[in-house]
Amino acid sequence: MMHKEFIYHPRDFRKIELWKNVKDEEWYNPQWQLKNSIRSVDQLKHVIKLNDYQEQEIRRVVDELERQGKDPLRITPYYASLMDEDPFHPDIPLEEKGNKRLDPIFWQSVPTPANLLFPNTGREASMNEGSRSYGAAYQRYPNRVALFVAQNTSCASYCVHCQRAKSLDATCDVNIELINKGLFYINFNKNIDEVLVTGGDALRVSKKRLQYVLEELSKMEHIRAIRIATRVPVVLPMAVTDEILTLIKESANRYTKGPEKYVYFMTHVNHYKEITADFAAAIKRINSYGFTVRNQTVFLNHVNDYFVTLAKTFRRMFWVGVHPYYLLQCHKEKGIVHFISPIQVGQIYMKHMQGWLSGIVRPNYAVNIEGGGGKVLLMPLNYDNLNIDLKIEDKISESKAKVYTWDDKEIFDYEALGRATPDEYNKALRIMDKFIGRKGVFVPKIILIDNNGNYIETTNRTKLPTFEKQKKAVLLGYETNQSGMPITNPAKISKKLDELYQKSTFSKK
Repeated sequence: MMHKEFIYHPRDFRKIELWKNVKDEEWYNPQWQLKNSIRSVDQLKHVIKLNDYQEQEIRRVVDELERQGKDPLRITPYYASLMDEDPFHPDIPLEEKGNKRLDPIFWQSVPTPANLLFPNTGREASMNEGSRSYGAAYQRYPNRVALFVAQNTSCASYCVHCQRAKSLDATCDVNIELINKGLFYINFNKNIDEVLVTGGDALRVSKKRLQYVLEELSKMEHIRAIRIATRVPVVLPMAVTDEILTLIKESANRYTKGPEKYVYFMTHVNHYKEITADFAAAIKRINSYGFTVRNQTVFLNHVNDYFVTLAKTFRRMFWVGVHPYYLLQCHKEKGIVHFISPIQVGQIYMKHMQGWLSGIVRPNYAVNIEGGGGKVLLMPLNYDNLNIDLKIEDKISESKAKVYTWDDKEIFDYEALGRATPDEYNKALRIMDKFIGRKGVFVPKIILIDNNGNYIETTNRTKLPTFEKQKKAVLLGYETNQSGMPITNPAKISKKLDELYQKSTFSKK
């Protein structure tokens, strides 16, 4: 397979109207980036092409979200430069349905009319972290907790698909008393051996607060691992500095007695367009301090819900030093239901990556289910130990399922998708088709119900993805032989290889 150039090249910021007079030293200064983040449609329209109606609709959505108390728009100039100039007609290969896509960075960072559609999240709403918290500590598992050190509004860029979008407002504040209560609980519960330092974004708090939290954790003998959760390498890679990495390395083990605590990073890459030279450099800096970097990708309809898109994303992040860890089913949260893909589709994609990609490149596919106490693995089985003679792609599944959780709970009739009436769904299509300027791009997967809440059908589920061996070889870019398959057994062509070897420089060494 030829991979001479897999790093994505953003647009040259000097050729973008809003930043045409910006100097290099300003662009690569994280404080300049934060100060000049896109917070309004007036700025946005000088970065990407919007017709009058699209501009009007984005303004309407931003105004409505602000009326609801939300802080809906923040994009760093760096991350905005990853968007195609015309995000409604992006440069995406046809094998990834490029003619039926919008720019994946646009979808993730710019509010659209879709964010005001489909308010019914169905029987299963998103996580309610307050119901399992003490102070800033949130727990779902016996041995690990999340410690929220910053509110969601601290993030450098806002993700439109964020599961915590409901708290993107000024009412959410993580103060030092909440943090101290969380630290007290972590110290109290000796079962806890791993702490996820998160927010918001762990790298978007003050250095003083981050140092304090890490030093307090370093004093707790039962804590063995610290996870730093951040999207800064993706949206603001110039902020991954030697100064902050030195602070983390020194503070996390300043008072440790015995073996050092293991510190690693967790980031959030959803599409291979986010894997740039600046991102790779940030990861290299993190790795140079002895920290590994893992990744949680969200499975997003309209963004990465295609076999080859996911495969490219997983492989390319691994090639620059990031380990794919989870592929997470998108949460059911008001305003983001259009991003949800059916679980069965994700399972089929993961099944067909087996063998074709290295095992370390394939993440675990999972869903966070409220009431289940944590993540539920969704990985497909290739071993028919019950002898039911049925593969995951043989039959379109129902839109509900029985779920078994890690703590032995059984959840009946779990629905992964949002709900809408036929009228709501058809109205949503008309709104988005007009906004996009063509049909067939906005394809939400929705459970249609009647006015009494009874199931009618699931939209856009007429067929499942299918893959022949030769098709996968082409999609993944492998060189193939006459049978259309890549070489997997060199012994079968040993005579040809011997001849080529004798003519090669390797035989002369």
